[in-house]
Amino acid sequence: MVNPLSGRAWQKLAGIYSKDVLYASNQTGVSRKLLAAVIHVESRASNVVSYAGAVGPMQLMPSTAWRILHVNPWKPRQNIVGGARYLRRLLAIFHGHLRLALEAYNAGPTTVAQGVIPIPAKVYARQVMALAA
Repeated sequence: MVNPLSGRAWQKLAGIYSKDVLYASNQTGVSRKLLAAVIHVESRASNVVSYAGAVGPMQLMPSTAWRILHVNPWKPRQNIVGGARYLRRLLAIFHGHLRLALEAYNAGPTTVAQGVIPIPAKVYARQVMALAA
């Protein structure tokens, strides 16, 4: 099977946000493939609001974006940089374990640290990892 993100295919997943993904990757050190995969799974590369109130391409909760990440979640570039910072933090918390970091991105770090990982978070992590491989 051909990797869907080989070469520059990550740009297709990032859609109109490919320049912002590249910028966020350069700022944070988080792989552009991973960021593009998260954006694709989270929002299909659109600036949407979820039923839970998460905002933008990286689906940040506004309170987390403002108070913890210090970004405006309504501005796509800031949203993507904030999401990349958050992923970097989660990777540090979970000692580089990508699956756990992605599950925490979806379900929250406390939930994952307690070992209570909801099935949707597991599915989410598998989808992102498959696209980012």
